[in-house]
Amino acid sequence: MLDKNSALAARVVEYGGLVERYDIIVPSAKAEQIELSGRVMDYGSGGSGKLARFFKIYQTGKKLGREEKYDVITVQDQYYLALVGLLLAKKFRAGLEIQVHGFEKFQGLRKLIAEYVLPRAGAIRCVSQRLRRELVEKFGVEEERITVAPIHSELRITNYELRIKKDTNKFIFLTVGRLVSVKNIGMQIEAMREVVKSRPEAELWIAGDGMERKNLELRIKNYELGKNIKMLGWKNDLAPHYNMADAFLLTSNSEGWGMVVIGAAAAGLPIIMTDVGCAGEVIKNGESGLVIPVRDKEKLIEAMLKIMADENLRKKLSENAKLAAGRLPSKAETMALYKKSWGLAVNL
Repeated sequence: MLDKNSALAARVVEYGGLVERYDIIVPSAKAEQIELSGRVMDYGSGGSGKLARFFKIYQTGKKLGREEKYDVITVQDQYYLALVGLLLAKKFRAGLEIQVHGFEKFQGLRKLIAEYVLPRAGAIRCVSQRLRRELVEKFGVEEERITVAPIHSELRITNYELRIKKDTNKFIFLTVGRLVSVKNIGMQIEAMREVVKSRPEAELWIAGDGMERKNLELRIKNYELGKNIKMLGWKNDLAPHYNMADAFLLTSNSEGWGMVVIGAAAAGLPIIMTDVGCAGEVIKNGESGLVIPVRDKEKLIEAMLKIMADENLRKKLSENAKLAAGRLPSKAETMALYKKSWGLAVNL
């Protein structure tokens, strides 16, 4: 967000075009101000740790609130930032919108905060119907205050039949994401340990970085899977990897939406994913992908072997996934949903 040349900063400038002014406070080590456009300003909070940044964000918000009349305060999680947002919204009598992208680390103090702030928000914007149901059923949020707006992505559609293949003797599974425990990439490594026994041509490419990387690398080494599993690191452009892969894996224990799945679907990759995020909405089991239970290694192995063995199934899942991704809201439709939610926050 604090990089003027980033794709995220470019998106935020577009959001700013919908309103008179759009100011953003970002948790960061350095206190700084960056003008992204005539309407959009970024403020780095400063602070050496999470607690310090929490108070810095509140202080910056108070200062801005005294200088400007804000209609809406919107926050990107339902935990600590949401609590800051609620306090500022009450102080300056602004509408509060909470964006819900999932319920990662939903325990302890985070759980208590979410249960407190979510019913008190004027509007909630979430990324999937799955999350909408959860907000209504578990948190008592009124359905009319919820706007479902899947995250828009500029999709690069390719044809499965024209996929780039440098080595046709390999079958490449691709996974993309932060290397953290909730993504459960360890289960993919465990599954590969079994898959290669009967299908030694199988490879798993892991694109991403994070705290679990060393643990995953150690597991690959201990299982002697170095020839079958590649750690690609963080990749800014995933299109070449989508095009070289034969199938896509997502095995998260929890997911709000799963943008990487949408990218894989647009690229024409057959998809195996756990029953999280966009599963059931975009990726439907047996129609536009294979959906397996969360943490079910045996079902993952079964699905991987099945998709390797059946070319007709791969083509069917590929085409249907592309169609499903193409039916998602356009950029203009997504922006209209954002504006609708802001209006709900202030009862416009």
